[in-house]
Amino acid sequence: MSQPAAKRRRSKKGILFLLLIVALLGTGIWWQFLNPDHDQSKSVLGNITGDEQLDPLANYKLYQEERPLMGSVFKIALYTSEEGPARTAIADAFARAEEINTICSDYDPESELSKLNSRLNEGLFEVSPTLATVLAHARESADATSGLYDPTLGTLTKLWREARDNKVLPDEVALAAARKASGWQHLKVNLADNTVRIDQPGLQLDLGGIAKGFAADQMLAVIKRHGITRAYIAAGGDIRLGDPPPGANTWRVGLRTFGPDLPEFISVANCAVSTSGDLHQFVVIDHERYSHIINPATGLGLRDRIAATVVAPTATQTDPLATFACISPTTARDAFMGGDIAVRIVTISNSTPQDLRSHHFPRVDSR
Repeated sequence: MSQPAAKRRRSKKGILFLLLIVALLGTGIWWQFLNPDHDQSKSVLGNITGDEQLDPLANYKLYQEERPLMGSVFKIALYTSEEGPARTAIADAFARAEEINTICSDYDPESELSKLNSRLNEGLFEVSPTLATVLAHARESADATSGLYDPTLGTLTKLWREARDNKVLPDEVALAAARKASGWQHLKVNLADNTVRIDQPGLQLDLGGIAKGFAADQMLAVIKRHGITRAYIAAGGDIRLGDPPPGANTWRVGLRTFGPDLPEFISVANCAVSTSGDLHQFVVIDHERYSHIINPATGLGLRDRIAATVVAPTATQTDPLATFACISPTTARDAFMGGDIAVRIVTISNSTPQDLRSHHFPRVDSR
């Protein structure tokens, strides 16, 4: 994975330019997949299948494992000829994901991010190479989306979690203070010396919209270092795909937007797919439905029913861009009309569904 520059000059056309070239860049919606060996999955995430029958002469076997991680379920599935190397690759990939979780979690008070947040006020801080890399990706994602994805909403995130738990909207004074203690422009990352500079008092970092995607990319990279390329990682709503199964040209990825009654599928390989929305994570307060996705402009959860799916080269791209697409669907659709990033946004307003998509979004099949 290429390392992003910590800072980039932006022009009026910067959002389109950066979104198409950024090599970094969702809390995802749940996914439904079919198993490569056609068995019904017991995972809440489901599985994936190739789009063709497996070659009966190929000396490949399917190995898979899932574990709870980052508040979700992570799954690895891979094809190779020997069990020993397969199990080692899977174990090493999960070890890397656990390491990223201990660095990037804001739920764990002992994580590196939590410790950094406890120290943050204003100043320069040295961090691990992993945290510096994730923060640099996050900062560039914020630049590229003009802050519609914003990794500095930690104070708002905690306030909204309390509101969701208590089913009471935040106090206006507290909400205004939390909005003031944010702003991606106040985060600066230097990858040359792994330092982070904050120039906004009270700012708190939240990597919930990028850490899973970054972990999925890293896990696939670990598996490839073991010489195994036919694999996929499912990390909540973020999917990282390697080479397809033996005898197949693609993986067949099932999408669940607003429920399991309307299964849809796309066929892709060697890319990432992320879906974000409010199928599972929402709360009803005073008869109004709010998503877990925070609108930076209001500090509250989104109120429109929406599901956004992004396809891009890496999950570090698709994860935050799926959040961006939920917050500003038309802007996202218009920004991704070309290049190697594609988006589809399905919304429901006044009981009327609307389907916005890039013209090069993969074909969606219903069977």
